[in-house]
Amino acid sequence: MSVSQKSSPRCALICGPYLSGKTTLFEALLAEAGALQPHSSPNSPFVLGDSSPEARAHSMSTEMNVASAEYLGESWTFLDCPGSVELLQETRNAMCVADIAVVVVEPNPDKAITLATYLKLLDDLSVPHIVFINKFDKKNVSVRALMEAFQSATEKPLLLREIPIRDGEDVIGHVDLVSERAYHWEENKPSVLMSLPEKLVEREAEARTELFENLADFDDELLEKLLEDVVPTSQEIYANLATDLANNLVVPVFFGSATHGNGIRSLMKARRHEAPHMAATAARLGMSDGDATQVRIFKTIHAGHAGKLSIGRVMCGTLASGDLLNKERPASINRIFGRKLEAVNQATTGDIVGLTKLDDARTGDTLTPQGKAEDEGFSSPERHSGVEGKK
Repeated sequence: MSVSQKSSPRCALICGPYLSGKTTLFEALLAEAGALQPHSSPNSPFVLGDSSPEARAHSMSTEMNVASAEYLGESWTFLDCPGSVELLQETRNAMCVADIAVVVVEPNPDKAITLATYLKLLDDLSVPHIVFINKFDKKNVSVRALMEAFQSATEKPLLLREIPIRDGEDVIGHVDLVSERAYHWEENKPSVLMSLPEKLVEREAEARTELFENLADFDDELLEKLLEDVVPTSQEIYANLATDLANNLVVPVFFGSATHGNGIRSLMKARRHEAPHMAATAARLGMSDGDATQVRIFKTIHAGHAGKLSIGRVMCGTLASGDLLNKERPASINRIFGRKLEAVNQATTGDIVGLTKLDDARTGDTLTPQGKAEDEGFSSPERHSGVEGKK
């Protein structure tokens, strides 16, 4: 992979059933990136998420939260989508521009039914995705029971990437099945490396073998090694995970507690190292790096006196101040951090931007300097009716 691909801005969607803790995870990921202070307590109010009057009145997400941040020299935008089924179309629109999705679910086998809705939608759109089992600090949580129940929600194999470390009924850490490193969870701090507990040695070996066997279903060379009792290196397994995830063949599974900051760094690192890059997303959508500038609009906000804001992703090319889109000139190009807009002079391939005063642009449009490109990726009712939701 080229250096340019590595530095290209990427986009991660956060979605999942109502009350799974998506917005908490959204802010925990931003805190891990150093863009926010970690929550001081489990009951701390959201800093960026659910800040609109509607969200506060309903005590739930009623619109998408958007924020961009730098993590280890790479630019990421996180899209936190509401979990209400009435707002599922907004999630679908965001899926059409994301490089990867993180599906958040509670540690309850009964949630498999609602989880299936999101996994199927992602499969239909061929969007690579990870499952994050949130609120995993609850007592009496059975990984085996959850994996068995959640596997019924998708035809793709769920790959357990970690196993829990327990102290009695409490989960106090996890073991990474690829690196075989054990970590002790700390309250809203990075986990601390610890020795693998003796009681987990056999369980870790069993889970690791199961992970390898699932990956070997898609790699003959890895299968041959396993049949010859040759243990693959961690680097080989990471490479397999990245390839299979990019091809939407497997669904890695992580767990933790967004409220307490547990398991967040592991998720962040996996997302960074194994998530597809913008070039793969463009190819998935029938575009290429050599195409002229194209901006896909996936969210439109009417903010009263502030005017119309079209949120889109630069799928190809570069958009600079003064450039035309659909024969209109955006009043400004903005980087988005919650409800804050920061004007920038240009946006490059992969950037998520807020464009002001594009009167003719609607959710679902792919804009070029010459006009609107034909695109069947969206099925937003707004696109066909001309009606835009007012926030």
